[in-house]
Amino acid sequence: MKKIFNGTRLLKWTTILVYLFIFAPIAIVILMSFHPREIVSFPLPGFSLKWYASFLTNYELLNSLRISLTIGFSAALLAAVIGTLAAFAIVRTEFKGKEVLNTMIFAPMLISPIVMGVALLSFFDFVHFPRGYLSVVVSHSLIALPFVVVVVAARLAGFDRSLEEAAMNLGANRFQAFKSVTLPLISPGIIGGALLAFTLSFDEYPATQFLATPSTTTIPIRIFSMIRTELSPEINVLATLMIVVTVTAPLITYYFFREK
Repeated sequence: MKKIFNGTRLLKWTTILVYLFIFAPIAIVILMSFHPREIVSFPLPGFSLKWYASFLTNYELLNSLRISLTIGFSAALLAAVIGTLAAFAIVRTEFKGKEVLNTMIFAPMLISPIVMGVALLSFFDFVHFPRGYLSVVVSHSLIALPFVVVVVAARLAGFDRSLEEAAMNLGANRFQAFKSVTLPLISPGIIGGALLAFTLSFDEYPATQFLATPSTTTIPIRIFSMIRTELSPEINVLATLMIVVTVTAPLITYYFFREK
């Protein structure tokens, strides 16, 4: 019993140390975004919103935030629509080549984003599709698609189809049953998948670097560029905003699954 107790205590402290190792740098970045001086020092001589105010007056940084939000929402919408249709095909139908479709949909989960970026760049160049906003949205949607499919398919798998049958027995056609019964019940899964897609798009850097242009400079690309050229405290503000967005979206997703 003593060995088991010691093993449990060791596992607990090991887990705590691992979490500290992972989250301590994130906490430091957030803390340093409130540093009042340009030269970072620790402990902090005080707290200030100076660099947040500077961020709000920096057109380039605000433009990168706008671009990231626009691309994120567009990619999330596209991935949600295609992912929902793909989830219905996987869960509700049997057809020849279904296993091949599954493999193609979930391949982005297994392939490195850098490889995805190179492959998409080669493909867009082959079909003479220009780099820019649309190419970045398509690439982000492709990377996020399998996550949307997983979430929506899980919702569909637990869906009671007798509710649809009851609606059709009462006179509704298939479309009306889907609109009035199915869609409201699976909407938490669709919203959750879209939020995950937005989070992935907002954070995506490896694939974006191959397809972005100066007019589509997202926050991750802007941060990397600033690290190479200038060490401004505004980088901490940008990183803090990214942390807030990437933490908030999954929490909202969890809320939809828990409540619905």
